[in-house]
Amino acid sequence: MKRNKRGIVWMLLALVLVLAACSSGEKGNEATPTPKSSDAVEKEGTENVSKDGKYDPPITLTTVRSQQNTVKFAEGDSIENNVWTRAYEEKYGIKVKTLWAVDPSQLDQKMNLTIASGDIPDFFLVSATQFKQLAEADMLTDMTEVYEKHATDGVKSLLNEEGDLALESAKIDGKLMAIPFSSPSREGSHMIYIRTDWLKKLNLPEPKTMEDVLKISEAFATQDPDGNNKKDTFGLAVDKDFALLKGFYNSFHAYPGLFLKDEAAKLTYGTIQPEMKSALGKLQEMFKAGQVDPEFGAKDVTKVFEMISNGKIGMFYNPYYAGLYPLQAAKDKDPSMEWKAFPLASVDDQPVKSQVELGVAGYWVVKKGVEHPEAILKMLDFWLQTFYENKSDEIYQKFNTSPEDNNQVWLLNAISAYKAFKNVDESLRIIDALDSKDTSKLTPEDKGVYEKILKYQSGDQSNWGWNLIFNKGNSLSIAHLYRENNLYINNEFTSTPLPSMIENGVVLTKLETEAMTKIILGTTPIDGFEEYKNQWLKLGGETILKDVNAWYEAKK
Repeated sequence: MKRNKRGIVWMLLALVLVLAACSSGEKGNEATPTPKSSDAVEKEGTENVSKDGKYDPPITLTTVRSQQNTVKFAEGDSIENNVWTRAYEEKYGIKVKTLWAVDPSQLDQKMNLTIASGDIPDFFLVSATQFKQLAEADMLTDMTEVYEKHATDGVKSLLNEEGDLALESAKIDGKLMAIPFSSPSREGSHMIYIRTDWLKKLNLPEPKTMEDVLKISEAFATQDPDGNNKKDTFGLAVDKDFALLKGFYNSFHAYPGLFLKDEAAKLTYGTIQPEMKSALGKLQEMFKAGQVDPEFGAKDVTKVFEMISNGKIGMFYNPYYAGLYPLQAAKDKDPSMEWKAFPLASVDDQPVKSQVELGVAGYWVVKKGVEHPEAILKMLDFWLQTFYENKSDEIYQKFNTSPEDNNQVWLLNAISAYKAFKNVDESLRIIDALDSKDTSKLTPEDKGVYEKILKYQSGDQSNWGWNLIFNKGNSLSIAHLYRENNLYINNEFTSTPLPSMIENGVVLTKLETEAMTKIILGTTPIDGFEEYKNQWLKLGGETILKDVNAWYEAKK
């Protein structure tokens, strides 16, 4: 149903995960430290594993992968021989052999060719569609018993941070056929960013309700907040793909792109619901009133962010990391700018819930017949110890981020999974340290952000964005508020794409984008929403809903 956004997903994952990947400012030595985990207890039942959990003799596992061009190899190192591969072999007796590595933009094509050939490696990361193809071709190892027997408590906790949806999505006919590549979904819920220097200039209060938000938008477009005596500012940021409108829609209790339970406990599609019509009707009013850039239909997110940096837009919806991108660049360009994040405001007396997708960016699969499928769980536990649980500056600098050149060494890991609220938890530790002046509980990453905030507080505006993200009352505090109050609504469809979705997805996505654009522009009256709904059902949506509900019933 959705556009192919895999490249964007990888880019955003990198941004989310390196937000706090700051060096501690100390150099490591040449030793290869071995991190320890409180729950790294070796399970019994693997014949050639010694008591210390190491394969003896060593085993070799083949893989294929993308190769990030942001990683710089140390002299003599390569994708097959680096600090991570050497650690796998030293700690576990696992030799990782990379058969090929390509730029992320080429990954899907190369992976599809590899799968089509039938000659697949021992373990590798695939998309949901590729996972389904491999499982249907009976090319994968059943990981059910392997996971239960060999996954550490830490790994199990990592994969269940947002509940059991991630693992359930990796099951086929009740069997766990992959390890989900979990990724932050709830942590990245949208909030609203507003120029508070404009609020102050126009003597406007901070928003509490959606009515307040709409009044601010009107004022930003009509009351010359930049003081240049021109009508050249807009209230709300809108892009041609509507990626920046998710929070706006949610404020109207509209959830585009999600499959939701209706009053009859059946699944329906969020984009064709009455709440969506209400939200679009308001956007049409705002467009007619000059609160939205009339050229939004030709501008992607990058172009809209340029307008924000140029001081032309005073409000936009985005996840917690907007303080670094796009707002730090905006602040650098115009130091007088001030921005603040606010929770989503409701259009009525009901709380706003942020829409969230399944927190899975792919699936780690193991080829059927591999002698030691549990080996990937050992490497995943090493990732957990090294990336998340580590308190050592030495280990951090060796496996995570090089302090000399900010080299993202962590991208060389062979298998990983991401915590659901890594940055929220980090923010809480940093806030506590800022209040207490006690840094003993901070990790090396935490210390890097802590020091950046101290620099900002001492007048260094280049670290303004870090403060806007991590300090008390800022964007990650809002993400924490969402978590504490469970302000989320999930996509009820959590399986791999159904055939009808694949068959009709392109046509329906195009229909949806065109219909939304015309309604906002006013070239289609708001009642044209009903025609869009009927067309959506006629051009494949009805078949999709039938198939989705059949899947939903079978799942019960």
